[in-house]
Amino acid sequence: MDVSTRRVGILLPHTGVYPGLGGMLASELSKLGWLTTVRHRADEDLLGYDLLLLAGQCRNIDGLSQVLRKRRDKIPATILWQLEPLPPAQLSQQGEEIGLRVAAWHWGRMPLMARRVLNCIIPFRTRLMGLVHSGLARSYARQVVKEPDHQGWQRYCLQNYSAAMGEWLWIRSAYVNGWLDHCFASNQMRVRFLRSRGIKAEMLPVGYHPSWGRDWQLKRDIDVLFLGDIGIGLRGAVLRAVREQLGQHGRTLTLARGVYGEKRDELLSRSRTMLSVLRVPHDMAGMRVLLGLACGTLVISDLCDDTGAFQPGEHFVMAASERLPEVIEYYLTHEEERQKIARQGHRFVTEELTLAKGMRRMLAHVATDI
Repeated sequence: MDVSTRRVGILLPHTGVYPGLGGMLASELSKLGWLTTVRHRADEDLLGYDLLLLAGQCRNIDGLSQVLRKRRDKIPATILWQLEPLPPAQLSQQGEEIGLRVAAWHWGRMPLMARRVLNCIIPFRTRLMGLVHSGLARSYARQVVKEPDHQGWQRYCLQNYSAAMGEWLWIRSAYVNGWLDHCFASNQMRVRFLRSRGIKAEMLPVGYHPSWGRDWQLKRDIDVLFLGDIGIGLRGAVLRAVREQLGQHGRTLTLARGVYGEKRDELLSRSRTMLSVLRVPHDMAGMRVLLGLACGTLVISDLCDDTGAFQPGEHFVMAASERLPEVIEYYLTHEEERQKIARQGHRFVTEELTLAKGMRRMLAHVATDI
């Protein structure tokens, strides 16, 4: 078949960075000769396509499971690109069993009548879900507190555990049902987990596209920027401690929540350093690092077991969470060193770690099925 007649359906959630990423993927795949469609809901007409690329939180893509159930003879071929955190590979059998029960108990899967009744009793569903999940996971939480290294979490957080297990619940179901022909993950820790569960997976980092941002060459009048919400759990505790200690030295941690596109690029182009604090300690926040490097800021991250394509000390800086204020202060007072690492990181993502190269690698890997 002439590649110019091949069609790929790109399916992603409709929230966060995913709508923007869908446009980037469509742009790069179009350059490679594919006819592209970006959807945030799965419809049956996609079964007539040659390829489906599933990215992001697939469990949040409306209609996806229903459409994949109707797929026959592996047509269209499907690719999962896992971009969200997964559990650590050391997750015990008990932790997995409990986690899958926690993940299965969510609002959307409850009968309508049950939801109506519960809304009358406890009108705040997030609070209700938290109470239920906490109760279900109590025995495992106690075990992780006693043996954090053995379980791979380093530090337990119910929200991180629930979210990672929600991702795994959908992937496991899709794999058992034969819906996934090829699996990629954006960092090695996710690859390691999938392989530990018998799923063949390859690493494919999120790559740079001009839409991720650029350095506007503005005056860098923001000392430290964090993109996102402080929230609760491990990330929240680290950020609050960093903000307090920086404040003691006259530094301000600028928080920017829910900013995208040009507003985000402007903030990053004004920032001397960008702080990246992991949601899940074993899982590298590659997309966040990419955003900072694209706009020429120095990214400073807490420790991670595997940094993927990024080299600490060359492309970004990494330090233990308790040393983050000290390290931030060091680079704010050593401008030449700050600029050197920021330049190296910017050059790496814009010239080497590109989305175009990633898509070519992905298509070459799955060529025999399309």
